[in-house]
Amino acid sequence: MSRRLVKAPAQSAAKVIRRERAKLINALINGNGSPRENRFNDNCEMFERRVGEGLDLLTSYLEGDVSAGALYAGQRTIEISKPELTADENLIAARKSIGDELEILQRFLSRALSEKDLAEFQLSFQSATSAITAQATKHVRTLFVGDCVMAELSAFLLAPLAVEGLSIDPFPINARTAGHLVSILEKLSNKEFDAVFFSPFTHARLPEIDKLERISSGMMRTGRLQRHISSMIDQTKNFLDILSLRFECPIFVHNCSLIPRTQSRVKAELTSLIMHRSSSYIRSRINKWIADYIAVLNAQQFQHVFLLNEDALAKQHGRKKTGRFIHASDFQHPTVLSRLLADEYFMRITTMANLLGRKLIVCDLDNTLWHGLIGEGPVSHFKDRQATLKRLKDHGGIVLSIASKNDPANVHFKGSVLLYQDFIAPQIGWMMKSKAMLQIKQTLNLQTKHIVFIDDRADERALMQEAFPDILVLDACDERTWKRMNLWADLVHGVSELNRTTLYQQKERREAATASLMTDNASATNPLKALGMVVSVREAKRADLKRVVELINRTNQWNLTGQRVTLDQVKAWHNSERTLILIGSAADKFGDMGTVCVAVVTTETERVEIPIFVLSCRVFGYGVETVMLDEIAIRCGIGVSGMRLVGHYNANGQNGPCSTMYLDHGFRKSTNCFEWTGSPAFPVVDWLEKHND
Repeated sequence: MSRRLVKAPAQSAAKVIRRERAKLINALINGNGSPRENRFNDNCEMFERRVGEGLDLLTSYLEGDVSAGALYAGQRTIEISKPELTADENLIAARKSIGDELEILQRFLSRALSEKDLAEFQLSFQSATSAITAQATKHVRTLFVGDCVMAELSAFLLAPLAVEGLSIDPFPINARTAGHLVSILEKLSNKEFDAVFFSPFTHARLPEIDKLERISSGMMRTGRLQRHISSMIDQTKNFLDILSLRFECPIFVHNCSLIPRTQSRVKAELTSLIMHRSSSYIRSRINKWIADYIAVLNAQQFQHVFLLNEDALAKQHGRKKTGRFIHASDFQHPTVLSRLLADEYFMRITTMANLLGRKLIVCDLDNTLWHGLIGEGPVSHFKDRQATLKRLKDHGGIVLSIASKNDPANVHFKGSVLLYQDFIAPQIGWMMKSKAMLQIKQTLNLQTKHIVFIDDRADERALMQEAFPDILVLDACDERTWKRMNLWADLVHGVSELNRTTLYQQKERREAATASLMTDNASATNPLKALGMVVSVREAKRADLKRVVELINRTNQWNLTGQRVTLDQVKAWHNSERTLILIGSAADKFGDMGTVCVAVVTTETERVEIPIFVLSCRVFGYGVETVMLDEIAIRCGIGVSGMRLVGHYNANGQNGPCSTMYLDHGFRKSTNCFEWTGSPAFPVVDWLEKHND
């Protein structure tokens, strides 16, 4: 698998470029009278070599080498983009640079090519660079930490991600020491990232790796090997400590494969034979350590560091095969493993872009959760698929529902992993699935952008997508669907303190009981008293902070300022003497609703500010917000010595339900805020019992 060749798209242009290579390099360097935009142009020799290599890759692509096109796009992206810039700023720079390059090449080639050949070249060039200049619908902020393998595999990522409407930050950080890494991260301190990828053991990132990848390492004594291993572990531990403390986003860490890279099959066989003992010894010890240490980090902090099993990938596809070069030059030398790793990155990036933030999975049944038609006889369950969905439900807080064209009397879950009670508001009947989806959506009060629909039939998927463009529609028969679902389950494992399915079931029983009481109770007694609801308000402890972040960031309808926060921000508030974080939890005779309210309160000289106030939709209408405001007033001495309570509301199109909260509690509308000085008294909430610490 050295080259992927197709019919040469612009053979005539390729011949001219090869013949006039030196002149073209000079033209590209000088540009239109100004130096070409390139982060490496402070080193003239390197700059010229990079431009030449880029031109060679483009030429190979024009001759039919698809891989060369991907590598050319990757190299140009890394040359143009700057980590400190935003995605839009880098896109503007890329479009200008690529546009200038096309103009220079066309002007040069027009002297030797016919109009037809020139047009073919333009189309081929635009095809090769389309992933660089495309406007993405979503940008995933990525940070790549590692050596040149990061640049190589990111090159193979650009085009597939562009097809999905996604873009990334492709420039890799090649930090050799912990101090160097800290220095680089300080320069990027104003940027947030959605995912970090760290490749600690590839190629020559550490000096020990360079030594261990040589054939001579096969002759090393065990003691010397162990010293190299210990040094690699110590350095990698320092990097992991820095990354795990600095970033809250998912961090994907490669383990060690130590594949021998070569262009010769004979050399690959010989190298593999000589190094078998030493490489096996190194891999077994390093890979056990890194798996164990990732578990330690997640236990000490929270689950956000994940193993990317590079070693298993090399073993699955063959170590000798995965070590073969696809291309070899001064600046790029990707192997088959680089392309395989790019596929793994693609799966993770698309999963984070498209699945994180979704709250509901609506499944078809026949040939989706089981094989066969349940109305026509026995079926065989897809237990692996069901186990993945159950993991999402039980450990990730994802809600499951059903939209299936079936006779409800025929549907059963005998012998399955999932049970009927695992699903909320299931719609089983003969109505159109779009109507079933509408019923589910209204019952659960969810926006379509938070819903995933899985079905085996292309026509049903197309109809659902047409009816609800925001819903993520997935093919149940595509194995990539279930790989992504498994990754999603890993990423959200343990992020929610409560099972949302249980919460919805409690909500249904609670609302049914309340409706019945309101119908049957002819007295003036408030029927909400029969729920026996207890609200507890206390100051957040350190162990609560992750939940505080989750509730603030997941709340839209009753989020008064619409603000989003990071764990570092919340930790800073928790450590500040001027800031108080209050959390409210609720429970009634139907069950525990968990943490349902968060208020962040800051104390100034003569006023107390509420920059953040959020309330879960599951307690709308029960007066929990009144209890929280009352607790803030008591703790902060509002009305004493002139202290006043100041609240803020920023309308954002989603938080309409809380627009009148301050006015409903007697606050006076000021220019940019709402103020309360202790009167009038807050409304009485006599159907709740309040506890506090």
